[in-house]
Amino acid sequence: MTGIKINATVWLRAMFRRELDLRPPSLAKINENSVVIYDSHSIPIGHATRINRWGGYEINSLVVDPNHRGGGISHKLLEKCGTGRLFAYTRDIRLKSALEKAGFERAISPGLLCSLNVLLSRLAMVSWMILSLEFERIIHQLKHIRDYKLYVRE
Repeated sequence: MTGIKINATVWLRAMFRRELDLRPPSLAKINENSVVIYDSHSIPIGHATRINRWGGYEINSLVVDPNHRGGGISHKLLEKCGTGRLFAYTRDIRLKSALEKAGFERAISPGLLCSLNVLLSRLAMVSWMILSLEFERIIHQLKHIRDYKLYVRE
């Protein structure tokens, strides 16, 4: 099991490096908040992280290996994220479609407590990106900040 976990973390870091919309690779980890889908050879092909945000769970990263996109992996990841109040911010058209098919709807705010929690976590992440010299990622995310849309499923 340890071998798979290490391979999943290495894979996740590689995916985060490729996708500037996601967290920095140095923050990639597999833990109790992670949902990982493996192929028939025990190689990771999809990952989502579900974080408690005081009144809802944020899916704050969802990534599918480019070689497996279009095969319903994002739908399976969303399904495995469970029930209850979930929300996600995205600007990716494919993820928007998967969220809508999973019953998520566009919203303005996830609620006061969730918004405060998200704000604090984003400030901490930006601070980490500055400390780890992730300027390309910061510039990319700031450039597209207005394009991120919130989707909520009650």
